[in-house]
Amino acid sequence: MKTQVRDTSTLTTALEKAAKHICTARCGRCPHVVEQYPCPKECNLDTIAWECWMQFFLEGQSASS
Repeated sequence: MKTQVRDTSTLTTALEKAAKHICTARCGRCPHVVEQYPCPKECNLDTIAWECWMQFFLEGQSASS
């Protein structure tokens, strides 16, 4: 059973926490390295891996809806 999440700030906070946890568990490696997920933007020294994990989760959520 799927439920609608109405509070986007709660969803964003939960995704951020999950992304940071996954990133730490994967030794800071991004989803491109771990899942062969195409990078959502060009990587550079300012790229933060947990933000890429958030994008990975968001795209997975929209694909499963």
